[in-house]
Amino acid sequence: MAEMKPASRMVSGQFINIQRLHVAKLLTDEAGETATYDTPVDLGKVLRSIDIKPSNSSADLYADGQSIDTATNTASYELTFDTAALPLEYMAYLLGHSCENGVMVANKDDVAPYFAVMFQSDKRNGSRRYTKFFKVMFQEPSVKGATKEANISYQTPTLTAKAIYRLSDGNSYTYADTESAGLDAETASNWYTTV
Repeated sequence: MAEMKPASRMVSGQFINIQRLHVAKLLTDEAGETATYDTPVDLGKVLRSIDIKPSNSSADLYADGQSIDTATNTASYELTFDTAALPLEYMAYLLGHSCENGVMVANKDDVAPYFAVMFQSDKRNGSRRYTKFFKVMFQEPSVKGATKEANISYQTPTLTAKAIYRLSDGNSYTYADTESAGLDAETASNWYTTV
């Protein structure tokens, strides 16, 4: 693929909101094949904030008393979702637990599945940036509670997850931005319907 040089002095709207958290269970991911996913699930109005931290490593090559080359690698991405309260059914689905008749059970043999994770960041000028991580595994959340005092404070859960690269094509995530030239309107309108 030929490298495209961007135009000079491009601008982007400022982010003011994040919303529309969706997940789609990864069904198959084999090298040389096309990854397949279940139908996406809209988790509703739960996303309060997200923190994306790449796990980076770097190395320098020294010769004749100076660095002559440097290399970097991103092994994975640590995702932290600050959410409103999640229904038990969603927690069980994300973590691979069972949930029947309003009771979730975490068993020692449960295996958390991989998911695609989709959401959007809204900009002050009305534009949007869409994000999709292709292979994400959620981790058991830490739970913390506090008693009600004179001033009420919400106790919101935090979900952590790790995003890795897909075996099928080596991709980890993708962005789409409505301010980017050439973005197909269909890509934005179908962002949450398929992976």
